Amino acid sequence: MPASAALRLVVVRYSDGWRILGEKERWGRYAYRVDAEEAALRLAHKAKQAGRDVEIWVQDLSGRLEGLKAA
Repeated sequence: MPASAALRLVVVRYSDGWRILGEKERWGRYAYRVDAEEAALRLAHKAKQAGRDVEIWVQDLSGRLEGLKAA
């Protein structure tokens, strides 16, 4: 069985808060970055349980993406 590609989740700032983007989907609206990061970690945990590798990226104050450790 071929290995599936890593799930890439990106936490980005929107005018009304934060959202999680990834693989043609988006998840939730969060007022705070930390809430979006926690939700992304929960999604990562579920994906890892299904055998997938996960990458999480978070937009910083300057708009650049930085990696978040997926526990």
